[in-house]
Amino acid sequence: VSAPARDAPRIRATMALAPGLARKVKKVLETRADSPEIVACLRGLSEFYTENTPEARRGLRLSIERRGLDVNREFLDASSNARDALSEVDAQLDGLLAGCQRISSALDSSRARTRVLLRETSRLAEEKRAIEERKRTIKTFSVDFQLKDEEIALLKSDDVTGAFFDALARVQEIHANCRALLRTRHQRAGMELMDQMASHQEAAHERLCRWVQGECAALAEDDAGEVPELLSRAMSALRARPVLHKYCVEEVSRTRHNALFRRFINALTRGGPGGIPVPIETHAPDPLRYVGDMLGWLHQATAGEKELVDALLLAETPREGGGDGAETGGGDGPNAASPNAPSTPTPPEDEDDELADPAKVLDRILDGVCRPFKVRVEQVLSSTPPALVAFKLGNLLTFYRGVMVKIIGADAGLAATIDECGSSAKMTFESMIQKDADALRASPPVPTETLAAPAAVTEAANKAAELLTALSSTFDDGARGADGAEADASTADVLSAVIDPVIDACDRSADMIEAQVKRHRDAVAATGTELAPLPTAHAKRWAKEAYSINCAHAVAQVLTPFPRATSLVEKLTSKIAALTRKAAEDESTRVLHSAGLAEIRELMSLYQQQSGGGGGAGVVSASASASAASEE
Repeated sequence: VSAPARDAPRIRATMALAPGLARKVKKVLETRADSPEIVACLRGLSEFYTENTPEARRGLRLSIERRGLDVNREFLDASSNARDALSEVDAQLDGLLAGCQRISSALDSSRARTRVLLRETSRLAEEKRAIEERKRTIKTFSVDFQLKDEEIALLKSDDVTGAFFDALARVQEIHANCRALLRTRHQRAGMELMDQMASHQEAAHERLCRWVQGECAALAEDDAGEVPELLSRAMSALRARPVLHKYCVEEVSRTRHNALFRRFINALTRGGPGGIPVPIETHAPDPLRYVGDMLGWLHQATAGEKELVDALLLAETPREGGGDGAETGGGDGPNAASPNAPSTPTPPEDEDDELADPAKVLDRILDGVCRPFKVRVEQVLSSTPPALVAFKLGNLLTFYRGVMVKIIGADAGLAATIDECGSSAKMTFESMIQKDADALRASPPVPTETLAAPAAVTEAANKAAELLTALSSTFDDGARGADGAEADASTADVLSAVIDPVIDACDRSADMIEAQVKRHRDAVAATGTELAPLPTAHAKRWAKEAYSINCAHAVAQVLTPFPRATSLVEKLTSKIAALTRKAAEDESTRVLHSAGLAEIRELMSLYQQQSGGGGGAGVVSASASASAASEE
C-alpha cells in the first residue's frame, strides 16, 4: 500500500479536529521523516533522550530547552577567549585611530609651516632644469664648435699621423658648422670661431706641406714607387690650399723625375742588384732585343709611376664644408646674414689645375727618360742595321707607342718620343729599300743563261716574305689594336717598295735579252764572221717572255702563302698569263706564215665574219696543227 493510501485515514481523522490543532497535526504528518534536517535532529535528540517513558515524553519540550541552554552556555564559554581578543583588537584600533589623528594634525601643521619651503623648492627645481639644459647646450656647443686640447696639440705637432688628419678633419667640420651659426643671432661668435678655425687650418696645412716635402725626399729613394697612405692623405688634404698643393706637386714631379732618370741609366749600364738582370746595353749588338728591353723597362716604369701619381693626385678630395644646411639656403643663408662672412677658398681652374693634372705630372716625371732613350735608338739606327731589322724596329716602336698611349695619353712627351723613334726607324727602312731599288734600276740583274729568275729576284722575294711575316706578327695580333685598313695600307706600302723595283728591273733585263740578240745578229751581218754563240735559251724567239714569266713566277711562288699578298700574287698571275698568251700567239702566227697558211687563215676569218660563223673550227684546227708542227 502506498504512503498516501496508508495515511489517508489519519488525515481524515485529523480534519475532524479543531482547525488550529488540525493544522499542526497536518504539518507534523506532512513532514518527511527521512529529510536531512529531521535525521540530524533525531540523531541529536538521541544523545540526551535515552528513555522513552511517559514522563520523558511529557518533559520532552523542557528537555530540549534545557539542552539548548546547555549548548548556548557551552558556546558562550568557548567564545569567551574570542570576545576578549576582539575587545583587545578594538582597543588597539582605537589607539591606532587616535595616532593617525595625531599624525594628520602634525602633517597639517607641518604643511602649513613648510608651504614657503615647498614653493622655494619648486623654484629651485625649475632653475636646476634650466641649468641642466644650458649644460647640455654648452656641451653640444663645445662638441660642435670647439677643439679638444689633444686635437690642438696634434695640429701643432711636427709628427704627422692618422690622428693628425682626424684633427684636421675636425677643424674643417667646425669651420663648416660655423656657417650654420651665422644664420642665427650668434653671428659674432660664428665669425670669431671661423677665424680661429681658419688659423688652425692654415698652420696645419703649412706644417703638412713641410712634412710632404720631406717625405718626397724619401720617396725619391724608393724604386718601387709605393706611396705611403699618410702621404696620399696629405696630398688629398692639401687640395684645400692650391698654392701649397702646387709646391708639393712640383716637389713630387722633381724627385720622381730624377729618380726615374737615375733608375733608367742604372738599368742600362749597371743592371739589377748583383748583376741580375744584366745591363740592357749588353744586348746592344742585337738591336731588336736592345730596343725591346728598353721599351719593356719603360713600360713597366711608366705603369708604376702612373700608379704613384694616381695614388697621390686622384685620392678622394676631402669635403671642406658641412652638411646640406651649410651649402644651401635662400635669403636667410650665411651670405645674407653676414655680408662679411669669409668664404671657403676655391682652387683656381687655370694654371694650378694644369700643374696638378695627373697626366701633366706624369709627363713631367717621364720627361727625364725621353732623351736617353731617343739617343740610344738613334745610335742603333745610325749603325745601318739590315732593312728587315729596321722594319721590325719600326713595328716594335709603333706597338709600344700604342701601349703607352693607353697609359699616358697621346699628347705625352714619352709617347711622342717613341712615335718619333718609330718614324725614324721607318724612314731608315724606307731609305734602305729605296737604296736597293735605285741600285736595281741603275744596274738591272743580268739574265741567266737558262732564263731562270736571277738571285736578286729571289732575294727580293724572300725579303718581301720576311717583311710580310713581320707585318703578320704586328697586325694579326688582336692585342696590337690595328685595324684592317692600316694593315692593308702597310702591306701595300711594303710590297710596293720591295717588289715593284724588282719587277721593273726584270722587265728591263728582259729587254736586254732582245737587244743582245739584235746586236749579235747585226755584228755577224756586218763582219761576215761567226762570233761567240749566244746562250741557247737567249736565241729563242720567246726568250724575253720566258724570262719575264720566270721572274714573276719566282716572286708569286714565294708570296702565295701570305693572304695579305693576294692582290699582288693575282697581279703577277695575270701578267704570267698575258705573257704566255702573247708568246703562244706570236709562235702560232710564225708557224702559220712558214707553212703558207696565214693567208688562208685570214681569208677564212674574213669569210666567217661575212657569213656570221661556221669556219671557226677549221681555223682553230689549222692553228693547232701549225703549232704542233712548229714544236716538233
